[in-house]
Amino acid sequence: MVMSFYPSWFTWCLALAVFLSLFPWMEESEGRPQLVGSSEPIRAPVGGDVLLPCVVQPQINMEDLKVMWWRPDIPVDPNRYVHLHLEHQHQEAQTMPSYAGRTEMFADGLKLGNVSLRIRNLKPSDDGSYRCIISHLGIATTIKLEVFEPISDDTLTTTQFPGNLQTPDPKNETDVKVGQHNWSSWVVVLSICALLVVAVGAGGCFLKHKCQRRHVSQKETCVAAS
Repeated sequence: MVMSFYPSWFTWCLALAVFLSLFPWMEESEGRPQLVGSSEPIRAPVGGDVLLPCVVQPQINMEDLKVMWWRPDIPVDPNRYVHLHLEHQHQEAQTMPSYAGRTEMFADGLKLGNVSLRIRNLKPSDDGSYRCIISHLGIATTIKLEVFEPISDDTLTTTQFPGNLQTPDPKNETDVKVGQHNWSSWVVVLSICALLVVAVGAGGCFLKHKCQRRHVSQKETCVAAS
């Protein structure tokens, strides 16, 4: 009698254990850092400078972490980046040739979680998407850069950016949650599906046990009658 209930109790205990093990992790994932960039395309003229705004919130010192900027819209060389910050410095040797000597991040900004990228002397080929990835934190964001031909020399001066990085205007920011955050959503969905499957299995075990008991009872009745 005890063993016949074992599958049902086991599946329910397993479901409870899975849920309890995932719940703290899912709750913690809601407080993970976010990478904030610009929701609107950044426009700048050929020959000018541009700042691609990107900030980690809440603030985290990024000096010791790996920060990668690359182009998702062009063929990717796994060993070449638009800009790679690693071990407290810019890894110039791993910069794409077309961006050599034209990109920089700022040490003071990195201490405050500001991983914005400045690109100097823009070229028409710089037009496109730029993706910032901080793999250690599992976060990333993509920013669109639109490079246009200047109408006059005044256009160049009005689009220059200051050396001191500023946190992007909240009106132009968008939260980009990937990696662990997006994964947590899948975990929730999968855990719910798993619970449903377990519940169906437990219900099936219960019905099977009930039918077996009824069958045994009928046999006992027939034996007693004979």
